[in-house]
Amino acid sequence: MNLTVNPNPGTAALALYDGARGAVVAAASVVSDPQVMRTICRDAPDIAGQLVAQLPEAGARLLHGITLGRVLAAGWQKSRELRAAAVRSHEDGSRGKSAQVRLAAHSITSEHRPYVEVYSGERKVLTITFSVDLTFTIGLLYAGIRDGRLVTLHPGGDCEVAVSWGMEGFKIGERTMPIRIPAVAVPLGAGIPLARPPF
Repeated sequence: MNLTVNPNPGTAALALYDGARGAVVAAASVVSDPQVMRTICRDAPDIAGQLVAQLPEAGARLLHGITLGRVLAAGWQKSRELRAAAVRSHEDGSRGKSAQVRLAAHSITSEHRPYVEVYSGERKVLTITFSVDLTFTIGLLYAGIRDGRLVTLHPGGDCEVAVSWGMEGFKIGERTMPIRIPAVAVPLGAGIPLARPPF
C-alpha cells in the first residue's frame, strides 16, 4: 500500500520528545532507577548492568517505529461512515468519481505492546514489554472517497494526539500535543482501502 499520511510529528517518539535522542534519555532515567531494575531483572539479576546500558536505545527504537500516519489510517479504516461511502463508491455511476464525506469530530485510540527479548548467549532470559497508548482527537474532517478508497483528507478542525509510554508498568513519559496537518486537501497517494468492489 502506498500510504502518504504525513502528520507532524510523524512518530510516537517525536510526539513525546523534541528530538530523536529525547526518548533514549527519558528511558535511561527510568531504567537507571535501582527499583525498576530489581523489578525487571528479578529472574536474571546478573544482567541488570548490561540492560541499563542497552535497554533505553532499544525502547526508543520501538517507540520511533510507531508511525502516527499508519495508526490514523488504521482508525479511519474502521469508520462506519467512511466504509459506507466506500461501498457506495463501487455502485454504477459512482465508479471513478470522488465523493466528499463529512466526518464529525472524533477520536481514534490505539494501544501498542512492543517488546524486547533479552538473550544470554543462545538462551532467552527476559522479555520486557513496553506500552504505547495513543489517543487522537480529530476535529471536523472532509474525506475524499473514490473506488473504495480514502484518497484525500481536508482537515476542518483542530487535531491533537495524547501519547503515554511505559515499560513493565513504569511510566516513562506522556504528552498531549497538536498535530499540524496542512489546511489544504492532503492527497493519500494510492489511497487507504476501505471497501472492496462487489464480485
